[in-house]
Order: sequence, then C-alpha cells, then structure tokens
Amino acid sequence: MTKAQGPLLGMVKPSKRAAKSHAELLAMLPGDVRTVERFAPIQHGALEEFENVLPVYEQFVRELAGEGVDLIHVEGTPASFIMGHDLEQRTIARWQNEFNIPVFTSATCQANALRALDARKIVDAGYDPTTGPPAERYFRDAGFIVLAVEKAPIEWDANGDISNDVAFSMLASLVRRHPGAEALCLQGSSKWRLNEVIARLEDELNIVVVHPMAARYWELMHRLGRTGPRPGVGRLLASMPPLPTPL
Repeated sequence: MTKAQGPLLGMVKPSKRAAKSHAELLAMLPGDVRTVERFAPIQHGALEEFENVLPVYEQFVRELAGEGVDLIHVEGTPASFIMGHDLEQRTIARWQNEFNIPVFTSATCQANALRALDARKIVDAGYDPTTGPPAERYFRDAGFIVLAVEKAPIEWDANGDISNDVAFSMLASLVRRHPGAEALCLQGSSKWRLNEVIARLEDELNIVVVHPMAARYWELMHRLGRTGPRPGVGRLLASMPPLPTPL
C-alpha cells in the first residue's frame, strides 16, 4: 500500500482487552484511513504493569515510525499520568524531533479537548490504577483546577460494559457532589460507551463531558483536516471546536 491510498495512523495501545472500543473507533474513521496497531502486554491493569510498560511504548513508537506512518497516537492515560505532564511533553517532543512524525497521547488529547471546550474546573472519573493522585497531578500541572478525581467501583480487567443507566447514575452523582465543575473527564473507554449517555449528562448537569474515545477521534480528525460534526454523543463531536495552539 502507498500513502496515496490514504493516511496511515500508528496506534500504540496498552492491551488487547479494549478490542471492542477500538473496533468502534475504527468504524468511525473515514474509509480511506488506514491503521497499524501495537499492543503492550498489560493483562490485569496493575499499577506496576503500567510503570513497566514505558520502555515498550518507546520501542513501539520507534517501530511505527520505521513503518512510515503519518501520525502516531499513544493510548492509555496511566502511562502519561505516571510520567507526569512535564516529562510526557518532553518525551513527545523528543519523539517528534527524532522521527519527524506528529505524536499525541490519550492524556494530551483529553487536555486539548477540555481547553477547546473552555473548561477549566474539572472532575475526573475512571477505573485505572492511576485514577487518584497521579491523574490529579497531571491535570493540575496541565493548567486545570481539579475539583475531584474519583475511582469508579469497577475492576479494570472485569468483563462486560457498564449499563447506560448505571453509568449515568454513577457519573451524575459524582458531578453533583462537586458543584462548580465545568467538565467531567472520563478515563477508560472499554467499560462506558461513547453513546447518548454523554449528551444526557451534559444536558441535565450543564457541563461538558470528555469521553476518551471522543477526544481521540476529535484530535485525529483535526490532524487529518477532516472536521465534520457527529451529533448525538456530546458537545465535543457535535461542535468539533478547533484544536488549541500550539499543538
């Protein structure tokens, strides 16, 4: 295949467990966009696993660059939160300078989405092992006022999704405990889906919601110069606000 057939995206993922959500993202992408994936060996979602995966991510970025991809997305916010905002930014800059390929992470696209939606006061929820002080520190260092970071009572390696009703009740309760929040940022895309629950939370609670898959798709589309709206799953994709600058 040649680049004339469409852009080639390199995607580094922490695990194969999120195959369903990854397939949903691929279905959203334009038909000419091609992808090549690398999967890190995270099996149980333990903090130690994510701490030890950083050299694997480095290797995968190097491999994808060697395969001629046009853009690299490094997924999994735990790795970013463990590094911290400043080290992550230096690492991205080093990769881009070395390989001359744009690179962005799950954490950077979430931060970019929050900025694009003019949200500064946030609450964060997830089920990763870094949902706690590491996430709070990352977003604080990225310039946000973090009102709360709460871990959902869900096991990382549990099978099955959270039902829409349970997800709404859980997340609405979190937001209501922290009046003044302008945004809810979610970690993890394999348990709560990118669906109408996002728009319902926004409408009923008067906040914006940044779902990880929405942030990923939004930045990918902007970087590819394709910014058509996708209504029904929240304000980020319905309005497709511009990427903040500088990238």
